Amino acid sequence: MPHAQPTDRAAAREHVLADKDTVIKRYTDEESLASIARAYGVLDAWLTNQFITWGVPLRTHAQAMALWRQHRAADAESTFRR
Repeated sequence: MPHAQPTDRAAAREHVLADKDTVIKRYTDEESLASIARAYGVLDAWLTNQFITWGVPLRTHAQAMALWRQHRAADAESTFRR
């Protein structure tokens, strides 16, 4: 996978900053930080630091794994209902 050019990264970061409220809402609505970072084309570490700067409480690893298991179970359940 090609690495983004520095200007692309800067534009992606600016997009996150411009969409701050939406980004925070996606996270508080239980979307993973990694998923949000991928969607915006920024690094997880950069987004983590942005959340810290914004004062957004980060999930613990245990909380993140519990959400992942819930979403995975819901996905499997919908597959089995077909």
